[in-house]
Order: sequence, then structure tokens, then C-alpha cells
Amino acid sequence: MSCEICSQIDPNLPHTENAAHLKVSEGTIRRHRAAMFTGEHGRIYAASIHDDETNSWTKYTYDKPEPQWPVVQVAAPVRISIRALPVKPLRNGYKLSLKCSDTQIGFRVLDGSTETYHDDAAMALFVDVVRREQPDNVTILGDFLDMPSQGKYTQEAGFARTTQMALDRGYEFLAVLRSVVPDAEIVLIEGNHDKRLQSYVENNALAAFGLKRAVMPNSWPVMSLPNLLRLDELNVVYYDAYPTATHWDNDTVRNIHGTRANSKGSTTAQYAAELPHISTWAGHSHRVEITYKSVIGPRGEPIESYVANTGCLCKTDGTVPSVHGASHSDGSSARLVEDWQQGWGANLYNDTESWPSVQRIRDGRTIYQGRELFVGSV
Repeated sequence: MSCEICSQIDPNLPHTENAAHLKVSEGTIRRHRAAMFTGEHGRIYAASIHDDETNSWTKYTYDKPEPQWPVVQVAAPVRISIRALPVKPLRNGYKLSLKCSDTQIGFRVLDGSTETYHDDAAMALFVDVVRREQPDNVTILGDFLDMPSQGKYTQEAGFARTTQMALDRGYEFLAVLRSVVPDAEIVLIEGNHDKRLQSYVENNALAAFGLKRAVMPNSWPVMSLPNLLRLDELNVVYYDAYPTATHWDNDTVRNIHGTRANSKGSTTAQYAAELPHISTWAGHSHRVEITYKSVIGPRGEPIESYVANTGCLCKTDGTVPSVHGASHSDGSSARLVEDWQQGWGANLYNDTESWPSVQRIRDGRTIYQGRELFVGSV
């Protein structure tokens, strides 16, 4: 839409004569004439260059591009169409929470080829289980994104400019998850990889730490995963402050990302020995396991607890940057067998009880309640 004043300004007349003709102030003419130099891509700026040989100045104009901050943007919205949702099963008064962990969504891009750290088939299979079961709660136990560019370890060329790709893929997964369980509580617990973005901003751009959108004091900081992943729009609850981030199914069952990964034994057994009076769902180690523990209560009664790990939904073939991982001279990942397993978990619970189970995923398929499920199964 054109400006009425700008369209009537005579560029050949001085400001005072234009102001008198249009019956406005001279300052108004000055502002509108300045605005006429604003192009589609930014304001036209003026500068001068001094010629030392002639001792003269030459004035020129240029189009100064707008600064691009933040470097990464809020995830792009997606449009989702799904088939009719199943009726929520009756569970004799119990609630159902489905768990997954360590999707580690990320990319390695080299010479036009792309490797994904996450396993799209495993992620799609988990979404399908959620769609079938219609749980009351879905809990993601941390390390949702891999964030290698923001990590403290050696950088690879293939990490460059992949953060936005990971944000967009992460949002897509959560948007699909929300679409198949529109009424369920969805919880995302911060893991050490998710924490990398905050640590990166604190270490490299402290002036940008904690910045929020104008007049929105209760919003998430601009450079935070909840904001960049649009979690509020998806009604996804984010628990930050790893490693203390904790969500409780009931008064005795907690969900954490975890800090332990025992390479020579059971990680869940370590948690069980440490806190035997509560039950724990944890991620971090990428191994599917469950350990039960029985101890004596304050009145001599037995207290049974458990620690369960759902494994991971990332790849287990060496693609994910890890302690044991390596890359070829062209930057592509070397194949190896990590001591990791893909899987997911289910917890049937009420105010006083909890009945856990962990399920394996292998080659994009899982066995659940006596039925083989795979991507595309009916």
C-alpha cells in the first residue's frame, strides 16, 4: 500500500515548500522522504569515500541487509493429516504412560549426502504404539536433540548448519505425536544433550542469554529449546535444569534423564541401590533393561521398587557421535556395533501401584502384547 504523503512529495522542491503545499510540518516531510529510501530488503544507507589523490569525497548509497539473529530460527510449522484415532482402551482404573528416550535427533551433511543420528523407523513405530494405546501420558526421557554443534567435543565438518534441520525434525515428530494423542499429557525432560544449547549461549553469547520476546516476561527465552521447538503451541510440558529435571507418575515413580552409563554392568542396578525406596525411569545409557529391588520398610513390610531404561530411538550403528565412534577421511561415520539397544517402555499405574514393562525395537519392528508391530502395520 503506497503512502499518500510520499506520493505527493515533489523531489525537486525543498522541504519547506513541500510542507506548505501539503499543509504538514517540515519534520513530516523529512521523515517521509527518508522512508522513501527504504527498499524491500532494508534501508538504503549513505556513506562517503575519501580519494587521497584528489583530496575529495565521493558520496554513495548502499542497501544494508538486516542482521540475522538468532542464527537458528523457530522450527517451521507442519501440516499433519492422520487417520481416525482408536478408542481409548479401558484399563481397570489404571493410567498408562508410554516412555521413550534418546532420540538424539541430528544430522551429518557432507558432499550432498545426509546421515541422520535418529532412526526414523523406530520413531515412527513409537508414534504408532502411542496412537494404538491412547495413553494418559507420554514421557520423553531426555536427549531429544543431539546438538553436536553446541557440544564441547571435537567438531566435525558435517555438523555445520545442521541445528536448524534438527529443530525442524524435532518439531515435526512432536507435532505428529500430539496429533495422535490430542488429549494426553506430553512431557519432555531435559537431557545433557538438550542442555548443550543453553551452555553454548552462556559460553559464547552471554549477552543473549535469557532474552525474551518483548512484553512477554513469562515466555521461554528466545534461544531455548522450548521456544525453538514451539512446545507451548503443542502443549508439551518441558522440565529443564538437567540433571535435576524430574517428572513423577505418582508419589513413588519418577522420570529423569539420568547421569549414569555403566559400561561394565547394569546401570539400572546402580540407581536401584542408590534409591531403593522409589522407582525410576531413566534414559542416557541407551540400553534396554529393568532391575527390581526389595527392601524393608519402616514397619517391617517389604517395599519393592524398580529402575527401568527404555533404551534409545537413535541409531546404534556408529552414526551417532560417541566415545567409541569414528569417521572416515570424507567425514562419513564408520560403522560399528554400539552396546546400545532401541526400545520403549510402558507403565500402568495408579496412586499407589506401578506395573512397568520395557519393549525392544529391532530393525523397525517390536513385539507387544503378543503382536508384531512395524511401520505400516494395521
